[in-house]
Amino acid sequence: MMGLLTVQCKDVRAILNELAVYVSDQMGAVPTLKSSEFVLSPIDDEPLDMELAVTSIREYLDSIGEGRNFVVARSDDTILVKSTTGKALQTNSRPTQGMFACSHCGFLTQYEEEYHIHMRIHYL
Repeated sequence: MMGLLTVQCKDVRAILNELAVYVSDQMGAVPTLKSSEFVLSPIDDEPLDMELAVTSIREYLDSIGEGRNFVVARSDDTILVKSTTGKALQTNSRPTQGMFACSHCGFLTQYEEEYHIHMRIHYL
């Protein structure tokens, strides 16, 4: 269990926003975006679980069909998402089917019904 977690995403910069939203949603954390990384902060005083963050990152990469092309390594309070082929992820190379993203806030889910329920909160 840890306090702040930094996720370095230089090789997956094309999906930085979606990845940050997905991981922070899974962990119940607040993401702070930077150019090629994001930092997760706990919502309350509970420390963040690095194993859960690593698992969430791997789940997201698997869900877009990129799980085998990237390794997720951890060290102290930093997680590194690194390409196994030396090539960074390109926006047009990743499949978008199977994931639903909110155009208002970036919320991401693989469930269409959950997406529609989420969208309703923006119009209350």
